[in-house]
Amino acid sequence: MKRKEFIEICCFVSIGCTTIGFIFQSCSNPNFFAKANVVNNKIVLKKSEFKQTDFGNPNKRNFILIKIEAFEYPIYVYKFEEGDFSALLMKCTHLGCELQPYGDYLVCPCHGSEFTNRGKVQHSPADENLQTFEVTTDDENIYIHF
Repeated sequence: MKRKEFIEICCFVSIGCTTIGFIFQSCSNPNFFAKANVVNNKIVLKKSEFKQTDFGNPNKRNFILIKIEAFEYPIYVYKFEEGDFSALLMKCTHLGCELQPYGDYLVCPCHGSEFTNRGKVQHSPADENLQTFEVTTDDENIYIHF
C-alpha cells in the first residue's frame, strides 16, 4: 500500500466514524418531553404523563420536560409525591446555558452549576436560584402558571 492510499483510507475511516457517532448521539435522548397545552397563561399537563412503560412493565417518571413557544428553554416538572410538583425553567442563572437533568439535580454543562429539583443553587458559579412557576393540580391535570 502506498502512502497516499494509506492517508486516504485513514481520512475516510475517520470521517465515517465521526459521522456514525453523531448519528447515534442524535438518536438517543433519554429525556421525555410531555405533551401539554397552553390555556390562559397556564400550561395544562396530564398527570398520566408521569407514567411510562418499560418493555411492558409499568413505571413512574420522576420528572418530565415541556417545550412551549412562550419560553426559549424547556420547563422541568418534578413529581415529589401526589399533588406536590415543582416547575423550573431550565436556564442557568449564571450565563444562561440550558440545564441538563441528572437524577434529582439540574446541571449546567457550560460551567458546572448545580440546582436541586426545587431550583435551589447547590454548586456555583451560579449564585441565584432558578426561575420557578406556581403549580396547582386537580384529579387529572397539573397547571403551571406563568
